[in-house]
Amino acid sequence: MLSCLRKIISILMISAMLLSLFGCARNGGITMDKSNLEAVVDYDAEYQGNPYMPLWEYIPDGEPYVFEDPDNPGKYRVYVYGSHDMLKTEYCGKDLVVWSAPVEDLSDWRKDGVIFESIVNGSADTLYAPDVALVEKNGVKTYYLYPNNQAWGRGSMVCKADRPDGPFEVVNWKFKSTTETEGPLGFDPAVFVDDDGAVYGYWGFTDSWWGRLDSENMSTLAYGTAAKHNIPSYDQMMADDYNSEDFNIYQDKNTKNWGFFEASSIRKVGNKYVFIYSRNGLESEPTGKNYSQLAYGYSDSPAGPWKWGGIIVDAAGEVIPNGNGYDRTFAGGNTHGSICEINGQWYVFYHRNLHAYARQSMVEPISVEWDEKPISEGGEVRISMAEVTSNGFFINGLNPYIRHSAGIASYLTGDATITPAYDETTTTLPIVNITNGVIAGIKYFNFDIEKGGKKSLEVELKPLGITGTVDIYLRPDSAVNTPVERDGDGNIISVGKGSRKLGTIELTKEMPQEVTTFTIPMDEIDKLGGQWGVFFVFGAKRYGIICELYSMRFVSE
Repeated sequence: MLSCLRKIISILMISAMLLSLFGCARNGGITMDKSNLEAVVDYDAEYQGNPYMPLWEYIPDGEPYVFEDPDNPGKYRVYVYGSHDMLKTEYCGKDLVVWSAPVEDLSDWRKDGVIFESIVNGSADTLYAPDVALVEKNGVKTYYLYPNNQAWGRGSMVCKADRPDGPFEVVNWKFKSTTETEGPLGFDPAVFVDDDGAVYGYWGFTDSWWGRLDSENMSTLAYGTAAKHNIPSYDQMMADDYNSEDFNIYQDKNTKNWGFFEASSIRKVGNKYVFIYSRNGLESEPTGKNYSQLAYGYSDSPAGPWKWGGIIVDAAGEVIPNGNGYDRTFAGGNTHGSICEINGQWYVFYHRNLHAYARQSMVEPISVEWDEKPISEGGEVRISMAEVTSNGFFINGLNPYIRHSAGIASYLTGDATITPAYDETTTTLPIVNITNGVIAGIKYFNFDIEKGGKKSLEVELKPLGITGTVDIYLRPDSAVNTPVERDGDGNIISVGKGSRKLGTIELTKEMPQEVTTFTIPMDEIDKLGGQWGVFFVFGAKRYGIICELYSMRFVSE
């Protein structure tokens, strides 16, 4: 009894810390009520889920904007500008591409092609996380691209085009030079054009800066101004000589919460301004020092000062108490992105890591609220924290009756990984390196979608010569951040609160080592409603790689 009590107390204490770090108190009690959301998507689309771009594409650092379609005046598209992880052994790539989708159908993504390359003396520069700003004067729209070119002498590069999909051309070469550019902007630039035409720039890697830009050239500092420190980094906050008044932040109890790492982004929300960035978590927090979080501050002005807001998303997934600490449910690593309102619904765009050099575009719905009154009078911006899911823009859940790649799994434990692929004919990314105790989950499916007939679940696996089992569970969306349960022998018997075991696939060492479809009866899903995750728990009596997981779908006959 005493042991059980200690375990309960431990879980409650960790849960309290998580609420303090991620939860209601900090974010003003905002939660996502998905039942009221209406996604603008095609539920018969061939591909659904997160990542929302094709599985063969790797666009991290996504900056989303809604711009008018230049080929269809009066129509609008969502454009996502990011870096391009195509080098495979290092970050980013030699070109920038843009993807877009009509606001009427957020499942219809189109690759608009290469918008910029920087080729100097016959060699292509590597381009990192970009940003784009729109300037409209006398009815003429000009789009400015900040390509984050970190080659020597070109770190401040600025380009422009008359279309959101380019092509873009450099506009800030130094006098009589085609190799060096002018301006203060550095790593991960973000640029914001306010309603009055004033232009603000933000940049930095572990050292956050901001400044007013010249609205005529969109690249150099405004006359008579200087660059200034913005928000503090982890190391700056923890230094013995840290003086919070040296930074562009409110002097309150949160002066040591910031932890700037990189990924500056800026948006206007109502009459407030929101500064979004990649945060270095604190050692004192349950998740420890990590770079998987997008966080934000808010202000009455794009010039600050910024008031600490909270965390918008943690790309490393759920934070699950295990009695001695916590478990994470997806690969960690840096993330970068921003927020965008589309058709009255706010989203956070970010990226996940398959490995360090294969990062994919992700999106989740969020709630955004603000007060009209000034911050000095209690005005706030409150952004809910998103859950990492497989849904993407299908915010009411995926259609269970089409085939889904294992590569959209948003819950993956142990040493299992998702294998990247770069061929544009790729339709699935398998989960590999599956050993005893691995759990893979696709969150979530919409079981309000009605389908008559006898139900079954088809799972595509590749056995690898080991006798083992694949237990299949359903887990409700209310079970997020709840721990797995084990029996006295250490076997997993629950994947979270309220989960249900559906059946088991038995694997033998004699099975052919080829992709095989296994079918399990599933008539009980007719009794379900709402959103449920499908979880796969892998077990074996001896060490080794049990199988590879390729895809799944529910079938109605």
